[in-house]
Amino acid sequence: MKTCQSCGLGIEDNNDLVSCFKYKTLNNSQEDKANCLYFIERIIEDDEILPPLQHLLLLEQELGKRKMKISINDGLRM
Repeated sequence: MKTCQSCGLGIEDNNDLVSCFKYKTLNNSQEDKANCLYFIERIIEDDEILPPLQHLLLLEQELGKRKMKISINDGLRM
């Protein structure tokens, strides 16, 4: 299940709340984020979780690749 607590962009705050690094909002840590475009599973390298900024950069790069594929394919139609 996609929750704010398991998102790489989530920064845990007090009182079971998570601050979203992208949207600058406070959410319940167990809030379902199935429709969130920026949800990304936490990535662990060298036994440490990547910081939210690195998660955001990776995700925006991936979203940019998808957009490029769509725009290139649309231009090839006759």
